[in-house]
Amino acid sequence: MRFLLVSRYFPENLTTDVHGVFKRFNTLLDAIKNIADIDLLYYVPENICVSKNEILRLEKEFSNHFNVSIKLYLCKYLKAKDVRSRIKRTVKSILSLHNLPFYQSTSGIEQVMAFERCLKKQPDAVVVHRLVSMCPLLKTKQKLPPIFFDLDDIEHIAFLRGLRHSKGFLSKLLNLLLVPAICISEYRAIKMAKRTFVCSEEDQRYLQTIWKHDGILNIPNAVEIPPVQKIPSSPSLLFLGTYKHRPNVQAAEFLIQKIWPLIRKKLPSANLIIAGSSPERISMYKKNVPGVEFVGFVENLTELYENTRVVCVPVLSGSGTRIKILEAASYGKPIVATEVGAEGIDLKDNEQILIRNYPEPFASACIELLTEKNRCEEIGQSARSLISRKYNRNAVITKIKDLISDELLYAKS
Repeated sequence: MRFLLVSRYFPENLTTDVHGVFKRFNTLLDAIKNIADIDLLYYVPENICVSKNEILRLEKEFSNHFNVSIKLYLCKYLKAKDVRSRIKRTVKSILSLHNLPFYQSTSGIEQVMAFERCLKKQPDAVVVHRLVSMCPLLKTKQKLPPIFFDLDDIEHIAFLRGLRHSKGFLSKLLNLLLVPAICISEYRAIKMAKRTFVCSEEDQRYLQTIWKHDGILNIPNAVEIPPVQKIPSSPSLLFLGTYKHRPNVQAAEFLIQKIWPLIRKKLPSANLIIAGSSPERISMYKKNVPGVEFVGFVENLTELYENTRVVCVPVLSGSGTRIKILEAASYGKPIVATEVGAEGIDLKDNEQILIRNYPEPFASACIELLTEKNRCEEIGQSARSLISRKYNRNAVITKIKDLISDELLYAKS
């Protein structure tokens, strides 16, 4: 068999582009490579060279990285049209998702034709990573093979949560008018797909309820389970993420501005590590906040977690499940998170995680874990035990592989 995988999320650096969205896609690819040959279509930014020689070089690099022979195809984003009037741009986007700048990037004639050229290779199935990558399929008139659609973020929910942080009534109102177009396209994509994958039972129930569709399945995010670590005695907190992702910037700023001063007041010796790529996007990056250390991208996560007592996930927007929580729990680290941060993960509050939404209780939970060793170990080990059972990457890969194989076998019978 031959599968076509389609994604807008191109890893420009296979070493450093390893955060959640890439880990999710890599899990899909690792499952599929066990049952089919792979054609891989990426929609890429303007700075990526798409010459024949460069594609051949990248093809070899990707094949070596994923340990499978890959046929690689690249197509550049459509350049967004310069519509000077915000109201005019909003009106156009209300009428169609394909007019929203982000989704427009994969919706042009050239982008649809790139997908159709891949269809000529007659793949047995197409696996599509997120709604933006479904845009060419929604626009093509070609007959399609079975589609498996990965909607690990319910995008209309993520969009609505992002509106909370919009400045100005008019801006919020104009953005709110765009939500129906996102919802309609999500529904069309789900109906088009043979199966739609979401990353939690909560998301599955929600979409089944609103769209009355039984082709939606829970394929959780997953992590490899490392050796257990001891809890260090030093009062160290960690927030880890890529700051190219706006919700992580908001979370870091909420943590540093609202929560950290309360912790520091009670525990002057505590230190906060902000790890992950592009930390310069955080407004306090150059302000020398006492006790806060920006360490940038960290290649050795095992060493990073060895020096961490408590992991913070004060996320306020976005959707899906946080691989950063699964990862921290897999190391046996106790976690303090907001409801949004912990959403969709079956960790029980006060038993396997501490969920606190506001600065004062969030800070108090961190202080509790920084000062009570037994409580720290109890929360961390209980979380690790659950993650090992429910979110083990090898088990999830097997689940994806068996599900897709069974679906295609049933379709042929």
